[in-house]
Parts: sequence; C-alpha cells; structure tokens
Amino acid sequence: MYEVPTGGQSIDRAARLLVAVAESDDPISVRELVERTDLPKSTVSRLVAALERNALVQRESARGPLRPGPVLMRLARRSVPDRDLVELCDPVLPRLAEASGETINLAVPTPLGVEHLSQIDSRHFLGSTNWIGRRVPNHCTAVGKVFLSFGAARPERGPLERLTAATITDPAELAQQLEEVRRLGYGLAVDELEPGLSAVAVPVRGAGGEVVAALSISGPGQRMELPRLRELADIMLSEAAEVSSRLGYRTKRGAA
Repeated sequence: MYEVPTGGQSIDRAARLLVAVAESDDPISVRELVERTDLPKSTVSRLVAALERNALVQRESARGPLRPGPVLMRLARRSVPDRDLVELCDPVLPRLAEASGETINLAVPTPLGVEHLSQIDSRHFLGSTNWIGRRVPNHCTAVGKVFLSFGAARPERGPLERLTAATITDPAELAQQLEEVRRLGYGLAVDELEPGLSAVAVPVRGAGGEVVAALSISGPGQRMELPRLRELADIMLSEAAEVSSRLGYRTKRGAA
C-alpha cells in the first residue's frame, strides 16, 4: 500500500535531493538523483519541481540536468565579502589593463543587476567610462550573461524593452548566447548595452564552484573586434582561475 509522506518526510527528502545537487561536481540528472537517494522517480520529479519553483535548483535546458539555483548561489556569495574580492583581484586587474589597454572591471551579481566593485581605466581617451556604483542589466552585458549562464543571477522580470534602452535581445537568441557562454567559459556583448561598446567577461568561482564575481574588459568596438575579444578571453580565463584558486576553488584536475 502506498504510504503518503508526511510534511517532515517531504522536507527530509527534498533536503537529500538538494544536498545531492549541491555536492555534485557536475550537473546531475533526475535519473542519477533517483539512484543516489533510492527515492521513487515520481517523488524525485515532484520535489525537484518544487525546488525549481523556489530557485534552489535549476536546469541548464528545459529537460536537462540540475545544478544549484540562484538562491543557493547568492547565499554562497555572502561567504565572500566584496572587500575580500577586491583585495584578491588587486594584482589581476593591473595585469589585464597592461595586456589590453582597455577598461577593466570586477563585478558581482545583485538582485537588481550587475554591480561594479573595482575598475582600472582605459589608457585611451576614447573608452574611459566610470562604472563604479552603476548597475547594468544582465541580459545585454558580458558580465551579466556570465552570471545568468552559471546561475549567479536570474533573468530580469518584465518586458526587456523596459529594462534598458540598449538593443533588445530576443529571448530565444539570449538562450543560445547563454549556452555558448557555458560552452566557451566566457561571455561577450557587442553593441548591446549601447552601440559601439564591446566587452568580454569571465567568471570567478568560490570554493564550491559557484560563480561569485566576474572580470571584464570593455572598450570601443573599433578596437575590440571579435578576434581581439576572443584573444583577451584566453588571458582573462587564466587570471580568473588564479583568483578562483585563492578562493579555494579546485577543479577535478586540481587548481582552477
């Protein structure tokens, strides 16, 4: 006879699923959750749906594997104070500035969009903009796409055209862009926040693999064409790996 779970049993089972998702090195499928928890598939599916509704877990695609959701990512980021992030990135930002000659930023996700914590200005007259204290949307910025792709932020609510005067990204196109960010490990934005502005951003990860911040390089499109953006991305990924390692992040191969 089927036993209806009590409220306490449901909470315990949901907690087991949440722990399994959070502790998995890679996104985990519902089938794998069933195997690890010995719970019925129907129970796992029902509880996963509840966890998704509350942003505790999320899928990389409509029926894809699960990873920690934005709520868990925001909680994880609280363990790394903004001041510590700025100090850890102090050696990195000047190196990126020297390599690129463009504007370098350290940014973090917030419920209201991207917030910039630290900046080194471009060495050029054209392209020097102070981003400190300014919040920008996620969907049309390189940094924001990094946060959306890796679960550090949630899509803005409401029609996109109300969020920014920038060129509006079609939701289907944005979904493709975010998949590309996950594949490449970095985000790009060209003529999106405003015409003529290009940027590339890479994630900084905390000890648990959660994205806690991002590094970006931005400048005028005539100096920051696509080949240059991809060239800089390779340099940035190495620098971001150093910061992530200092935060305790380790990949399966060792240091980030």
